[in-house]
Amino acid sequence: MSPDFLLHLYHEKKYHLAFEKMMNKAFPFLFLLFSFPLAAQDTGSGLDFLNISPSARMLSISEAGTASLTGPAAIYSNPSLLVFEPSSALDVNYTLWVSDVENQFAAVNLMKDSRALAFGVYNSRATDFEARDRPGPSQGSFSISYLSLSAAGAYRLGPVAAGITAHYLREEIFELRANGYAITAGASTEFMNGRIRAGASLKNLGEMEELDTEATKLPAEFNLGVMANLVEFTTPGANDLPVLLSLHMNWLKPIEENSSSDYTGRGNENFFTVALSANASDLLFLQAGYIFGPTERPFSTGMGLRIEPVRVNYALVPFSTGFGTVHSIGIQFYF
Repeated sequence: MSPDFLLHLYHEKKYHLAFEKMMNKAFPFLFLLFSFPLAAQDTGSGLDFLNISPSARMLSISEAGTASLTGPAAIYSNPSLLVFEPSSALDVNYTLWVSDVENQFAAVNLMKDSRALAFGVYNSRATDFEARDRPGPSQGSFSISYLSLSAAGAYRLGPVAAGITAHYLREEIFELRANGYAITAGASTEFMNGRIRAGASLKNLGEMEELDTEATKLPAEFNLGVMANLVEFTTPGANDLPVLLSLHMNWLKPIEENSSSDYTGRGNENFFTVALSANASDLLFLQAGYIFGPTERPFSTGMGLRIEPVRVNYALVPFSTGFGTVHSIGIQFYF
């Protein structure tokens, strides 16, 4: 059975996306399209793509980005971190999610003294869904897409920083359209000359217009995070490469129930993430993380290669249910 079996148009409303009759048979495949719950707006969030980190660098540490520097993608995790970055940067990413869902992300972070200003665009899209209002041949195909346009600002005063992001949101399903907004705000601070960083953020607070008959819920959440540089050592041999091992931890508390997410039971459960990263002479980076909680993608790993002024990142995220493996690649340009 393909995901197309999820997509039948209900005859009573021309544009209403119905799958009630197929629910029992198609339930295992709902996770394939967890980012696109379509008609079940009252049971989850169609904007669950906001729960998916837009960059390969952040995905590789299992999205433990509340206190970890990951570049311009911080506008979606904790905008206060933008001002702790070493320099301005441009970040472009492409992620092939399960069920051939494509996520594209691009952002720029502009730093000056103790201030940072960032802009980003994040798009998620799936195509070639068959439309039917009766048994038999399809009546054509349609696409599902979600868009976020964001602007963020951050200010640093000594070891403490605060930041806020404003998101314009748009969802399109068949001929249905809805617009909305969201706010993400965060704060962070550093200790011991930057060896330890702590952060907190409130994500995706806002609302959407009605899509057909109901407004889609936003996946709002609260996060706490810590990053610590654990140990630095030098590799044996002629090269003598310095290696820095760092620990990344994140605690997530959903504010809005989102049962359609790959974080199953998201409305009632907390999630705790632990990740490790190794930095070899600011040249080669290795990362891996694990999410403790009822999620379909608990493990992730990735790597990065930096040749000034460019860093290339890759992340791999297998789904534990066997629905597929996510691949993400990104390029960061520092200036």
